[in-house]
Amino acid sequence: MTESMHPFIGHSKLQTALGRACRIGNLPSSLLIHGMPGVGKQHLALWIAQVLLCQHKTPSGPCMACKSCVLSLRIEHPDLHWFFPVPRPKKARPDNLGEALENARQDSLIDKRKNFLRPISISSEPGGIYLATIKYLRSQVYKRPSMGFSQVFIIGDAQGMVSRNSSSEAANALLKILEEPPPNTFFIITCDVLRQLPATIISRTVAIHLAGIPTPEIKTFLLENLEIEEKEADKAARLSRGSIGRSLGFLKNEGNEGTLELARQKSFHFLRACLQGNKTLIYQEALQLSGSSSRTLGPVIDSLGEALRDLALFILGDEDKIINTDTLQFLENVCSKWTIHPLSITESFQYLDQAKEQVNNNINPQLIITSLLINIQEKLSASSK
Repeated sequence: MTESMHPFIGHSKLQTALGRACRIGNLPSSLLIHGMPGVGKQHLALWIAQVLLCQHKTPSGPCMACKSCVLSLRIEHPDLHWFFPVPRPKKARPDNLGEALENARQDSLIDKRKNFLRPISISSEPGGIYLATIKYLRSQVYKRPSMGFSQVFIIGDAQGMVSRNSSSEAANALLKILEEPPPNTFFIITCDVLRQLPATIISRTVAIHLAGIPTPEIKTFLLENLEIEEKEADKAARLSRGSIGRSLGFLKNEGNEGTLELARQKSFHFLRACLQGNKTLIYQEALQLSGSSSRTLGPVIDSLGEALRDLALFILGDEDKIINTDTLQFLENVCSKWTIHPLSITESFQYLDQAKEQVNNNINPQLIITSLLINIQEKLSASSK
């Protein structure tokens, strides 16, 4: 049986304003929703689409009962078109790339319909929104709506249009559509950070920033929608940074640790390696990355930043602000052996930024981690002398 989307949470005032704009016909034809990964950008875009296509709009949004609402909730409405990055099909020829990409998108939609609650993606396989996809989108834009009077096109994670694996041609092709949109056609674009998109795209949309969701609301959501213990929900919410998609990455999946939990554990292995008197453990940690993709390092580097932040907070005596509360004993042991100045920890963050840039440039992961950990080790050890 096809499942429906779970309720959108955390932004009730914004929902009310957007729902009213849809109901009175005052919604801009092109929206750009931006915010951290997993905060609910796609979900909000799909909710707006549901309101726009609803046959009996209410003051609070969609009626939830009409045929359009039922189909929208299942992502099966013929006038709701959702595009997002997909890996380039490996065996596709240039003359049938558009068809192969559309087949890949449809296959991905099947997976998304089966499970709307999924952690943010950590994949070594790059994806993109290609020119062929935007050409297909354009062919749909100029068709008549199938059920009502409007069509809605969602371009999710639109930064995929300008990645090194895609092409700026895709962004330029989308720009042409945004400049002269057909009547009763709405575009909702999402991205993590505004600067990831060309200024020309941004200037032709109305930007909406989606802030993080309060930790207590995420915890409540997890308890109400998943069969987990309160202790698990509390930990996941605390580590979420205000993102439901991120919180899911810290929960076990079919008995296995979540992808972000594994990244968190790895980051503390890296921190331990930095807090040694020699570089042996650093080299050992780097060697274990043989065969890995640098793309999978991003969450580990982020978690290492949080581990360093927690260390600084422990040194300053702000233990109540520490998010990795299960590492307090480790932090205490570190401080009993090392005299580290919090400023040196702050200065270490420049190396994290450099490592993230190297990840984006697909540098060898062993080189990235070796350089990162040695730099942090030297910075921390210098402050302890």
